[in-house]
Amino acid sequence: MTVSFPTAHFIANRPTLRASRARLSDVLNHPAFSAERRQKAEQLMMSTSDAQQVCQWARLALEESERWEDAVLAGEESQAGPPAYPAYPY
Repeated sequence: MTVSFPTAHFIANRPTLRASRARLSDVLNHPAFSAERRQKAEQLMMSTSDAQQVCQWARLALEESERWEDAVLAGEESQAGPPAYPAYPY
């Protein structure tokens, strides 16, 4: 499952530092990131004043969270036994 980061808005309008930091903070709340990594990332994020860089980090973090989700789903699908949810005949 791939979810694309909405970059069109940021390309047309240069992102503000506040908006970029908010987006990165939202992405870091994903379970793919440990509390320790989240804290280190937030410290790094607060030490920079380049909105484009923070936006780039948010994009990379989103891609990493997507890979994590894909790996978790692949692991669940490879487990033996019945599916977690039945296939409903709609």
